Amino acid sequence: MRPVTLLLTAAVLAGACADLTVDESSQADLLGGLKDKTDNEDEPKDVRISWEAAEEVLELVDELGNVTNVPAAIYRDDLASDYVAYWLVEFNSSQYAVVSAGAQTGDDKVSTQGPLPSPISELDVTAEGYGKKCFRYLMLSPGGEMMCRDKIGKIVATTAEEMLQTGNYSGEDPRFEHAHEYIEQQRSELAALWAARAGEVAKTSFKADGHVVLPTDTNDVSSYTEIYIRLGGVIRMPVDEHTVSVKMGSSAQQKASDLRQYQTAVCRMLSSCNVDDDFKIDLSQKKTFLQLNYIEITISKDVPALFKRKQHIEFELRIQLSTGEIIVKHFSLDTAPSRQKRFKQYTSYSSWSYCSIRDESLFPSYWQHKIKKNCPVGCGPVAWAMVFGYYDRRSHDKTSTYGTGSQDLYRCGSDGTTGSKSCKAPKYSDDSRIRKYTERIAKTLGTFCINKQGATPAHKMDNIKGFFKSRQKSGHPTVHQTNNIWRLFARKSIARQTRKWLCQGWPVVVGSTEGGFLKWHYPVATKYKSRHRKWRRCFRFWGKNRCFKWHTQWHILMYTHQGSANTKTKWRGMSLHYAAIAPY
Repeated sequence: MRPVTLLLTAAVLAGACADLTVDESSQADLLGGLKDKTDNEDEPKDVRISWEAAEEVLELVDELGNVTNVPAAIYRDDLASDYVAYWLVEFNSSQYAVVSAGAQTGDDKVSTQGPLPSPISELDVTAEGYGKKCFRYLMLSPGGEMMCRDKIGKIVATTAEEMLQTGNYSGEDPRFEHAHEYIEQQRSELAALWAARAGEVAKTSFKADGHVVLPTDTNDVSSYTEIYIRLGGVIRMPVDEHTVSVKMGSSAQQKASDLRQYQTAVCRMLSSCNVDDDFKIDLSQKKTFLQLNYIEITISKDVPALFKRKQHIEFELRIQLSTGEIIVKHFSLDTAPSRQKRFKQYTSYSSWSYCSIRDESLFPSYWQHKIKKNCPVGCGPVAWAMVFGYYDRRSHDKTSTYGTGSQDLYRCGSDGTTGSKSCKAPKYSDDSRIRKYTERIAKTLGTFCINKQGATPAHKMDNIKGFFKSRQKSGHPTVHQTNNIWRLFARKSIARQTRKWLCQGWPVVVGSTEGGFLKWHYPVATKYKSRHRKWRRCFRFWGKNRCFKWHTQWHILMYTHQGSANTKTKWRGMSLHYAAIAPY
C-alpha cells in the first residue's frame, strides 16, 4: 500500500521561504517583510526567513517561550551574498538562538543558543563605541565567531578578540585597517572548518528531518526519510493565509473506493480535516503566535477499525510554495498504544533530558586578559580558574553541602594562592586578584604566546594536577583527561565521556575548534541536554514502498562558559577534541 498523502497548499513568497515583517510593537511576524540593515536605510529591502527556519522557531517557542525581538539576518562570506544563512531570534527577553536557514549552510539547525545579550547586541555596542554602525552581520566560523560590516562594506566589530590583536591595532583604537587582509589569510582554513562541520552535520541533522524539496514539475520522489511519530503526537508547520487542502495518493494495488476510505480514516485521525470535506484542512483550526501562522495537527489516540491490523500508518504532508516547489514531509505513525506517560511531542521529538553540575548558578565566568607582549593569558588557564573558582564559591556559599575543603583553592593573597582562605572567588574577572590567579595557573601549565594568542597544548593541561592536589583539602583530588594530545578530528567517544562526567556532577574542560581566530579553545561545559526521535530511509520500487530499519537521531547540546569577555556562555553542539575534569 502506498502511503496516504496529505497535500498542504500553503503559498509562501519565495522558494522555500515565508516572509518576515515587523509589526508596530516590534514583534516578529514570520510571514511578512523585514528591512535588511545592509542596505541604505532610505531604501529598505525585504528579506525572507526560510520555511525550515520558521519551523525550527516554532519548535524553540515551546522550549524557550515567546519571541521578543525582530529576528536578525546573518550572512556568510562563503555563500551567496544575498543568501541569509542564519536568523538570530530572542525568546522571552532572556535567551537567544541562531537558527540555520537550511541544509545549504551545512550547519546544525540551531547553530548556537544562550542567554542574552546576544552576539549581535555585543557587535552593535562595540561598533557604536567607536562611532560606527553595523549594517550586515556575518558568521565567521562554525564556532560561532561573528563580525559586522558598515553599509560601505568595512568591518567595524567582531566577537573574535584575536582580530583586535593582529596588525597595527591597539586595544584603544581597533579601526580594523588590516581586518580584511587577515580574513583573506584565514579563508582557506575557514573553508576547511565549514567543510568539516558540513560533513558532521550531514550524518545526523537535516538528513533525518523528513523533508524533501521537489521542483515544480515533479509529483513524486523515489527515496525519502520517514519520521516516526506516536499516537497523541503533535505536528506544527508554518503556513500562510492560503487554502490548505488534503489529497489522497493513488496506488496501482488499490481501488479508488479503498483509497477514499483510507483518506477519510486518516483525516479523522489527524483531527484537522474539514468535517464536510475529507480533502481540505479546516482553516478555522489555523493558529497564530506573535502573528506567525501555523497549523497544529494532533494525532488522535483512537485508531480507526480500518487500521487495527496495521502496525504503521504512512502519510505525507505537502506544502505547496508560490513558486510551485513542494516541501514534502513523510511520517510513519506507530499505532501501538504506549504505556509511557503522554506528553506533547512536536515533530516527533522526545522531551528534553538534562544533566548538570549542582548549583550551576555559582559557576563563575572569567575571561582572558592581556599580559606580556600584548598577549592574552590563555583559555586553558582561564578554564581551570573557573573550575577552581566554582569549587571555592560553592564551598563558601553551601558549606553544609560541600564542606570547607575547597576554600583553600582561592585565598586572600595578592594572587589568590596565599593568605587567608576567607575570601570567596569572584563571579567575574573584575579584580586584579583573580587576574593574577589566572596568570599563576598559566605559569603552572606552561602556557606560551604564539601568534599573539595564549597557547596551552593538551599534554600540558595535566600539569594542573599538582596545583589542585596541594590546595584541595578534602576527598581525593586528581585530574582525568580523555587524551594528552589534541585530536585532529572531533570524536564521539570524547563527547560521550564528557556527558558521563557532567552527569556525575563535575564541570568539564573541553577542547573545541572555534574557528580561524580562536583555533584551539578550552571552554568549560557545566550541563547538557538531549532529545531524540526515530527515522528510517524508504524508497519506492514498482509502485510499492520499501523501508530500511529504524534509526535514532539524537539532538545534544552542551552549555559552556566560554572564557570570553564577549560571549560568556552559550548552548552549542558537542563536537569535541579533548576533555578533562578535576574531581575530588
